[in-house]
Amino acid sequence: MTDQPATDPAPGTPGAGGGRLGSFLDGFLGRVSSTLAAVSTALLVLSGGLVVGGLVLPSEEPPPPSPYRSLDPADPVLLLVPSVDIEAPVVPVALTEDRVLDPPQDVVDVGWWDRSAQPGSETGSTVIAGHSVHTGGGALDPLRGVRRGAVVDVRTAEGTMRYLVQRKKVYDKDELAVNAVSIFGQESGRGRLVLVSCTDWDGTGYASNVVVYAVALGEPREGAQARATTASTQGSARIPDAG
Repeated sequence: MTDQPATDPAPGTPGAGGGRLGSFLDGFLGRVSSTLAAVSTALLVLSGGLVVGGLVLPSEEPPPPSPYRSLDPADPVLLLVPSVDIEAPVVPVALTEDRVLDPPQDVVDVGWWDRSAQPGSETGSTVIAGHSVHTGGGALDPLRGVRRGAVVDVRTAEGTMRYLVQRKKVYDKDELAVNAVSIFGQESGRGRLVLVSCTDWDGTGYASNVVVYAVALGEPREGAQARATTASTQGSARIPDAG
């Protein structure tokens, strides 16, 4: 018998080296595909978790409530400017026949122009005028010393309206007359407070007026709980008689 020379399997046939390499590559690629599929699934789950998580995250905290609240309009009964030690009863006053706003006869009182806005109104200006006395004792003697940012409280039967001083201006008599509409007018103002008194004593009389403008803030919330007590106190407060 004649021995036949050994021959290698043809490439691509079972048992061939290429077949073993192909099987290895097929397995490797299969594992890679499975890994990629798992990673993709994980990313989808993670993405979905972020979306869902976003839905259940707590919302931002609401802003704190304002320290002030609105106050029903009512006639003023007491004026307080703590920074300059002003505390004066308020009485209503009217324009004279000459359309002049005179403060009350008693220099310790201040007068609220009864045709101006009530404290708590959202429009117009609350106008309060008082005496300055060059020898002392006038309700608004210290008014010229009021500074921007000072607090002014006006008490009414409904509570306390708080204001913040925005500006102060001194007008001579002619300037006051020219600017009367912008100072005392009720067509604008948004509920502001206007305080008026005399200043610049020249030895025989006052040459000018000091005018303080204050923006309305509202009723302080911390004082609202004491509203009933304040109202009862106001009801029993003695207001000096005019004259």
